[in-house]
Amino acid sequence: MKFFYWFIALALVATVLAVLFVPGADDLVEQTFQRYLGRAAR
Repeated sequence: MKFFYWFIALALVATVLAVLFVPGADDLVEQTFQRYLGRAAR
């Protein structure tokens, strides 16, 4: 279970860094979240 939390933390940090420094990454992240949130809302 500890490995799972480390993986989530690492993925979150990588996502934040990608959004800050990679052009266009924010659109990809936004589309992905909207896709998953749209499924959860149904």
